[in-house]
Amino acid sequence: MGCSVRANRHGYLCFRLYFDGLESHEGTALKDTPESRLKVERRAQTISDEIEAGTFEYLRWFPDGNLAVRFRTKAADSGPTPARVITVRGFFDRWGSDPAGSDDQSKAAEKQIRPVSMKWSLNRASYLKTHVVPVFGEKRLDELTLGDLVWLQQRLRRGLAPSTVDRVIHSALRGFLRDAAMIGYAIPDLRTLYDGRMLPRLTRPGEDVEVDPFSETERDRIVEGFRKHRPHYLPFVVFRFWTGTRPSEAVALRHGQLDLAGRRARIRASRVLGQDGQTKTGRSKRVVVLHAPVVRILRDRLPTHPAHDDFVFTTPSGAPIDQANFYAREWVPMLRRLKMRPRPFYNTRHTYISYMLAIGARPLWVARQTGTSLAMIEEHYGDARCSSGELDALISDAKRGRTRNLPGTFDDDPTNDVTDDEESPDESGPSERAGDRGRTGDVQLGKLAFCH
Repeated sequence: MGCSVRANRHGYLCFRLYFDGLESHEGTALKDTPESRLKVERRAQTISDEIEAGTFEYLRWFPDGNLAVRFRTKAADSGPTPARVITVRGFFDRWGSDPAGSDDQSKAAEKQIRPVSMKWSLNRASYLKTHVVPVFGEKRLDELTLGDLVWLQQRLRRGLAPSTVDRVIHSALRGFLRDAAMIGYAIPDLRTLYDGRMLPRLTRPGEDVEVDPFSETERDRIVEGFRKHRPHYLPFVVFRFWTGTRPSEAVALRHGQLDLAGRRARIRASRVLGQDGQTKTGRSKRVVVLHAPVVRILRDRLPTHPAHDDFVFTTPSGAPIDQANFYAREWVPMLRRLKMRPRPFYNTRHTYISYMLAIGARPLWVARQTGTSLAMIEEHYGDARCSSGELDALISDAKRGRTRNLPGTFDDDPTNDVTDDEESPDESGPSERAGDRGRTGDVQLGKLAFCH
């Protein structure tokens, strides 16, 4: 008995199940690639463990599988199954803890029911292990009350940031309880348990975002520091500073998604904890415009004939860059060498967004270039303003009947090969208005329509 993985004749991976005298083949939507096979084989191992332990539930794993009708009919004939009871610690042991002796972090994430990113799976398991299991471990899930959660919130507020308290109670614990309910354990009514009048969130969504960009001088010093002392990572650092991509998006970039001739990079995935996954949001899948200096550095320092699936940015040994390792071994030492105030590597994204807005780029263009929302841009990076001189120039252009596209807007060229669903921002040309002295046309992207 157990579960194995194979590829069907169409090249897709599928599970092969043997349990309770039954055999079943269950397909997936994943092509047979090394990354996908590794992911599916890990799931197969978890299923095999459950089959061996006698806890495997077919409908939980394959609600629309080949044997689903058979198991639903069996369940209907036997009548409703009473909800099972379990303690907080008991369910956590099967939901969020690492298998005994395992050094693979992904194992804990795969035991969780609802699909979330691996990083968040590990984070919420860590939150519960640290803050919930020690105080409620022996309490049954169905015995948790609103009073328990209010008490826990007050307790956590003494030593944690409000945003962290919200993640523990309103995100991690709530997801934990939902997963328990999905596999038949009794839990309290969540609407009653999370009564917003008694248990409000301590922060609004996005309120804890801290924008702390590097100045232009700091950015240039960091780039020069990598050029002199760690030249292998120069393309990676320049790419981050001048595209505003997230670190997970940059490390996931493949050569097949990089078009240096067209000055485009297609963002299609993110890479966290050594695993490729979906981008943060739907709008994060986008086409990024590459400024000319970025293209020159990439052409000069990247392989001439790379394979389509090779990573663009790697370590000196050719392995994909690990964000945590790069931060600890390269980024922090470089800031120390330059005697610069330490800030996360993620803040290169804040630097790009802040700089583009400061030189006059339209917020909508910046939002599309960086894969975020216009609301996020306006809330965290300030509003776009125009001086009286710039306003006069805009009105003057309108009166002269100029019909050319404003820099930073989409062109009307029907030959543009970027599809509509990619929502690629277009490049912009230099501005002729006042206030642009000392800026190159490529970097500056032009003065755009400043006023909302």
